[in-house]
Amino acid sequence: MTVELPNTNMRADLAALTEERVMQALAGLLTAGAGEVTFRALASAARVPERTLYRYYPNRDQLFGAFWTWLNDRLGMPPPPSSPDELIAGIARIFAAFSADAPLIRTMLHDPQGRATRLAHSEARRKRLRTALEPVLEPLAAAERKRLVAAIQALISAAGWETMQDYGQLTSQEAAETAQWAVAALIAAARPAKDRAPARPTKRKKA
Repeated sequence: MTVELPNTNMRADLAALTEERVMQALAGLLTAGAGEVTFRALASAARVPERTLYRYYPNRDQLFGAFWTWLNDRLGMPPPPSSPDELIAGIARIFAAFSADAPLIRTMLHDPQGRATRLAHSEARRKRLRTALEPVLEPLAAAERKRLVAAIQALISAAGWETMQDYGQLTSQEAAETAQWAVAALIAAARPAKDRAPARPTKRKKA
């Protein structure tokens, strides 16, 4: 007697394959500068029926939300930092990830839907920063906390990575090192005076 096994795994595999094809097709269209990506164009590029695409992603917000998660996984972004030191150390890996897929990252920065998607995830990024910076933020006033988190978020973002390269004429590695230096300086300046590293004495020149 033959027992038929449930095809749940097969369906899950098919769904994962379809989603991967859609994400890769969307990445290709964005990188190629295809302008506003319609569901019809995406369905054609992914070689899936348009109705299937709508079944997985009922609207553009859900489509690009899924794409944001897929892109971060593809880039190999580091896990959320748990301390100021981990935050600073992770900047090099973040900028290296941006450089690994630079055309797509730049498109996401300037595409209207890409911008909307990044803004939708902005508060989640700030929350992760506040967690990592908790020992530094705790003694600060609310306004100072907000300024510090905003400054660091700008420095380690894809926009910061792009700006330092385009306007500062830095390589990606130099941009990462600059962001690490700036973030470390901001954190040091935000700490109470008693917690700061002592300044090195300057040597006076002989007359």
